Order: sequence, then C-alpha cells, then structure tokens
Amino acid sequence: LQQEIGPPLLTPLSEDEGIQNIPAWTAQPSTDLIPQYAVAILQSNRWPGAYAFASGMKFNSIYFGWGHKYSPENHTPALPEPVQKEYPDGPEIAEAADPTVEEELAFKATKEKARAKKRKTRKKE
Repeated sequence: LQQEIGPPLLTPLSEDEGIQNIPAWTAQPSTDLIPQYAVAILQSNRWPGAYAFASGMKFNSIYFGWGHKYSPENHTPALPEPVQKEYPDGPEIAEAADPTVEEELAFKATKEKARAKKRKTRKKE
C-alpha cells in the first residue's frame, strides 16, 4: 500500500476533493430555532464521523469512526426478506374461552353415560 499524503496545513476547505458529485463537506447550523445562538457544523463526506464546529472565534473538531474513507463501492449487504403475512385466522385455529368447572363436570358426565351405554350394548351381544 502506498502511503497517502494529504494537502499542506491550513489549506482552505474549498480545495478539499469531493467524491464523484458529492462535495467534501456539508455545512449546517446546529439549530434553526435560535439562529443567533446556533453553532456552525461541518460534516466530512469523505471521512464519515469527522465533524468540525465553530461558534464565533471558538472552533474544534472531533472524529467518531473506524478510519475508513467513504467509498461508493463499499460493501452493502442485501436487504432482509420482506416480513411474512400473518397466518390466516379461521375458526379451526381461533382461541376459545376455557370451560367453567360446571361445564367440565357436565361434559365428563355425558362422556361417562355414553361409555356406560356402549358397555351395555356390548354385553347384550
């Protein structure tokens, strides 16, 4: 790899090289609500995460990132599959209320009567 050599110190931002049709820097105020107290913010489009800010004669810069330049050819992972539709809701899968104790006892009694009736018919045969 060849070592990268940057521009000389104190070179104006207007001379920074952009990327394709993207300017090297994007400028914006910190707020539109109170312009007299807004801080000027510059965001680097070449080095994502690099910011410079100024208020009056005070200025500073900060960088949050991994040291990778922006490149339009960067890896862009494929989008995930679309969200699946809900399962069709029908009577065979609809939730039902739990039976009461009385309903359960009545059901068991009915089942027991049916079993007893079957036993009687088997004995007769």
